[in-house]
This record gives sequence, C-alpha cells and structure tokens, in this order.
Amino acid sequence: MDTASDHGQGWTRREFVRYASGAGIAGALAGMGVLSALGIVKGPEEPVPPWEVTPGIVDYSRVPTLRDLDKGQTYVLRIANWYDYWPGSFLLDFEAYMLETHGLHVKVAGEWDAYTSNEELFNWITLGKRRYDIIFPSNYLVDLLKKADMIYTLNLDWLPNFQANIDPELISRPADDPYDRRGPNGPFVSVPYFWGTTGIGFRTDRFSSDKLAARDEVKEVGYDLFWMDSYQPRDATMPPIALSKRMRMLDDERDVIGAGLKKAGWEWQKAQGLLPTGRFPPDGPQWTTNETDPARIDAARGWLFDAKPRLFDFNSTDQATSLINGSSVINQAWSGDMMYAIRPDQNVPQPVDYIIPPQGSTWWVDCAAIHNKSRNLAIAHAFVDFIHQVDDVSGGMNVRLTKWNLYSTPNLAAFQYLQAHPFPNGYDMTTDSRLYPNRNAPDDFAICDLSQDVGFDTITNIYNPLWFDLTTD
Repeated sequence: MDTASDHGQGWTRREFVRYASGAGIAGALAGMGVLSALGIVKGPEEPVPPWEVTPGIVDYSRVPTLRDLDKGQTYVLRIANWYDYWPGSFLLDFEAYMLETHGLHVKVAGEWDAYTSNEELFNWITLGKRRYDIIFPSNYLVDLLKKADMIYTLNLDWLPNFQANIDPELISRPADDPYDRRGPNGPFVSVPYFWGTTGIGFRTDRFSSDKLAARDEVKEVGYDLFWMDSYQPRDATMPPIALSKRMRMLDDERDVIGAGLKKAGWEWQKAQGLLPTGRFPPDGPQWTTNETDPARIDAARGWLFDAKPRLFDFNSTDQATSLINGSSVINQAWSGDMMYAIRPDQNVPQPVDYIIPPQGSTWWVDCAAIHNKSRNLAIAHAFVDFIHQVDDVSGGMNVRLTKWNLYSTPNLAAFQYLQAHPFPNGYDMTTDSRLYPNRNAPDDFAICDLSQDVGFDTITNIYNPLWFDLTTD
C-alpha cells in the first residue's frame, strides 16, 4: 500500500496534494492552497533563507542568536494558536521578559490569530498564504506539515526548559515513525504544548442526583448513547431523557470516524460472541481509530449515518456551553474543554462531567512548531521555551497556563508543582483521572489510541469521502 511512511520526508508535490486535499485537513479550495504552498501555483519568488540548508532543515550555526539581534529594533512575532489556550496577559509577560532578560523589544500582543480547528490553521498557511513564526497544530497535523517541509527543525540548545521538563512519554511517538521528529532519531520539529483525550461530556443531573452514580452510568453505556433517541436512567425517580437533537459530535474528521470505528468494533465483538472490550491490539480485539481495512471503515460509515439524524450538529466550539445551558445532554468533546465547563477549581461546579467511553477513544498532543516562513527563529525558540518555564515560588509560566485553561500539562516540573500546590478550594488537578488518565486511570488510558497516519490512499479514497458525505446535508 502507498503510505505516507513510504515517502519518508520526501513526498512529491503531486503526492502531497493528493494526501492533503483528501485528508480532511483541507476542503476543496484548500487543495489550491497546498498547490500554492508547494510552488505549483506560482507567486513571487522568495529567496531561501541562508540557514535553510534543505527544505525544512535548519543549520543553526547560520541563524542569528538573541545576542546578535539589534536592540534598537522592534521585532514582531506572529503566532497562530487555538482560541482558548492562554490569557492575553501571557503575551504581555513574554514581551516584558524579552526586554528585561535580553534587552530586546518584541511585539506579540495583538499579533496572534486564534483558530478553532486544525483544518482552519492549515487553510490559513496554504490557501491564505499567512506567515507565522509559531503555530500550534495537533500531533497528526505536525506529522503532515513535517512531511511537506512546512515546519522547521528545532535547536534543542535553545530549548532548555523542553529538555529539562517535558514528559518523555509524550514525545517521539510512535517510536518507529514519531510525529514530532524527522525520523526515529532525527531532529525534533515540535514541542508539546498541552495534551488531552477525546470522550463524552454530559449533564449529570439528567441521569441522577448523585454525580458519581451518573458518571458510572454514562461510563458504562458510553458511545451507545449517540445511537439512542431517548434513554431511561436507572434511577426510577428520573424522567426519560430525550436525546434526539440534544447531542453533538466534534467537527473533527478523525475523532468522529474514530468514534464510528469504536462503535462498529464494539458491535462486531458482540456479534462474534465475545464480551466486548475497549482494549485494542495487541491487548484486545477492539478496532482502533487508525483502521485501514475498507470493510471496517464501511461498517463505521453505516453506524455514523445511523447516528447522524439524532445529532444537533458537528461542532467543536460549543461543546461546553451547550451542556452548561442545557441545550445539550450528551456531547463528544475534548477533555480540557469539559474541565473548563465542570470547573472543579471553583466552589460552584457545574452539573457536567466527562468520561472516556468503554468502547475506547483517542488521545492527542497539541504542539508548538516553527513555521517555515518564520524569520525570527531565535525569538520563536525563546517563546516556546518561555511556555515551559517553571519555578518553585509561583510555579512559573507553565503552571499559570495549565491552571488557566485546565488542560493536561506535558511539563513534569509543572506537574510536580501542582501536586504540592492545589487550588485554594483544595482541588488537585494531578489526581484527576479526567485530566491524567495515564497516571490515575490506566485502564481508561489503555483504551485510548494515538491517532496516526493511515496512508494517503486510505485517506483520499475512504476517510475523506466518508467525512464529506457525513457532514454534507
């Protein structure tokens, strides 16, 4: 089979166009953006910077260091990040840090763009021809951008906090074809920012007056709820729950098709007379979110089209608010978004909870990477490393960020600080299985697989047509 790994780092332009336009990374017009990015749709010729020895690979002996930069100049750092990942004051703090520590005038505040999906980011840097210094793609998009030479290799000597603090379990995965490196032992192209899982957010008060009982019940039923018009809670005092049009799935191709594969694999196990399990090979028979067998993907298609009439929509920005305001009862959702809805760090938490379904799901890493259009490489490295700064007094920048956005930190030093310094109401993020299932709920984490490349033939000919059909009215 013609897979992405077969091409290593050297895809032809024709191959990458087919892959990107078919991967759910971009819509029909984005294919034109890929053409532009790869130089097929010609624009003004741009000189190759002296440090780019081959596409995407940097010789850092040729890159000006922070000490080499002109202290009389103002440097503008352009960033694209997810819409809910840091407070605005964080950018001002970086500007102050650069001036106080390095004597450099850097402007970031007001120079960053917020996106709501990896697809939107990809469209910006291809079709939109936007130029950034730093972008924050998820791990599967890092892998794609790396293969297209659209992000630069990194200089670890300029990332001391990354080297000292990052959890090794979250990098260089999978070992034989890591998403974040150019080859198993090659240079890194990204640094973990935050990570999480995909699962189910739900209104606890619709299932039981006891939040723990509601969690146990939803955790037992899991993804099956998306195929129900209504549900009768086990607590006989609770009224039936009308589910049709009060459920959402994410506007994310791999997460949604992954849910369909988990449902189809669950039902397949039952048809084989097995006691269904969420464990996937080599530990169990459940299907993964990375299936390439057309028959399995077709089975997922059938289940997803059966669920579609019951869904309100596919949406990645309203999962939390729709549960808080009660317009939704069940949503497929990302872990950090749900924690921001639940607010366990506050004294008045919401009647919302989050679980990993028994059928299994996926985990992911959002990453910082340097766009190949950046001309501020030293400052970009300083920003990425600033994210992972930790100290023993206040916790530092990474602690501040994870306490603000309530996503799981990949920074071990920040994690250790959080262990010793819970929130004022006593809430300890580090012991929460919804945020750190790898540490606190290993059985849950064992049924989550990391989304990986399934090969552009599979993406182009099977996944993308399925997603287009599913999301087109």
